[in-house]
Amino acid sequence: MQIKRYEVLDIKDAIELIKKDLGEEAVIISTRQVNGSNDLGFFGKPFLEVVAAIDYKEEDIAPPKESRGFNQDMLAPIYDDVKFLKDNFDSIVEDKVIYVLNSKFEEIKAFMNEIKFDLSLLKDERTNKGTAENDLLVYLDNISFERNISAKLIEIFFKDIKLTNFKKEEKVEYFKKFFKKIIEKKVERKKMNRLFDGKTVIAVVGNSGSGKTATAAKLCSKFIFEKNLHVSLCTIDSLKIGGYETLKKYAEKLKINFSALKDPQGLNSFISDSQSDVIVIDTFAVNHNNLFQLNALSKFIGNLKDGINTELLLPAHLKHLDAVRAYESFRNKVGISGVIISKTDESRGIGNLAGLLLLQDSAVDFITSGENVPEDIEEATTENIYSLFFPKPAEF
Repeated sequence: MQIKRYEVLDIKDAIELIKKDLGEEAVIISTRQVNGSNDLGFFGKPFLEVVAAIDYKEEDIAPPKESRGFNQDMLAPIYDDVKFLKDNFDSIVEDKVIYVLNSKFEEIKAFMNEIKFDLSLLKDERTNKGTAENDLLVYLDNISFERNISAKLIEIFFKDIKLTNFKKEEKVEYFKKFFKKIIEKKVERKKMNRLFDGKTVIAVVGNSGSGKTATAAKLCSKFIFEKNLHVSLCTIDSLKIGGYETLKKYAEKLKINFSALKDPQGLNSFISDSQSDVIVIDTFAVNHNNLFQLNALSKFIGNLKDGINTELLLPAHLKHLDAVRAYESFRNKVGISGVIISKTDESRGIGNLAGLLLLQDSAVDFITSGENVPEDIEEATTENIYSLFFPKPAEF
């Protein structure tokens, strides 16, 4: 909406100026009589202050024509974003309110469960009970398992079994045995979806700093050297400083096609025209708490949702609550095929991600452990994931 203010002696003068400046569709919002002063140029006489406004037309925010000398390609995304906000304002606000309320509710619920659990432990300690039961919790604490997740798993694994009948070592082994069965379910090898004439399309998504660019390059090299497949690489991240150049260098070393894409139409064309067996997409960073960024990513790859393989990067050190929130946010807005646990070399263990395995539809596909391409990536297996959850004691 365009708003202008006029200072006139007569309402007729105001109407003439408004029609001339804003057009016939402009409306007068307010009028008021103001005592004159020399500073305003009316020589002390009273004058009329009139405020008028008019809505912007669609063409007013359209990108300028090329004939006017502007770079239409640069302005088109801004126009698209403005139009997206204009068309979806109500739903975005509603989504944001619901998301914030749900997040706060889950946070309070988790906090209350922790308080309840800690009070139970305190009660047991004060009455000299539960010491035998709690030594398993202490063990899990030491390998980064969250207390509320540990309690839930113990309740599942040891249902109707008295822990006092076990030695500490026996309880630990019993727990590890059943947890390994959960891991087996989460890393079962599945065939990746194929789209567009049998091509496999993989989008690497995640928060800032999760390692998307390096992981995209690692995936390319893995499919080339281990699977002997023809691979193409593209990025839809035009804002990351150095990101384009880094991927371009990787592509040159691997001798594969590479392109930077600005819009969903360009991405669709790149996939359709490619002759490769596998197409890997590096995406822009998305904060899982930012609905606008999630919607922007969905706009890019949402139309490929049924055929694309969307891999979510979760760093090994991520807190339980943040990992679960990130997974649910990306799953709900973009769709998630599997998880890549990244930066495992920066964490002693991944017990903090145990809650992720309790989500019904979660699956772990790959793990990464450094910056080296192609060495530092491997397919998730029961054994390598198990060793991350239950690391051997450090040797000094």
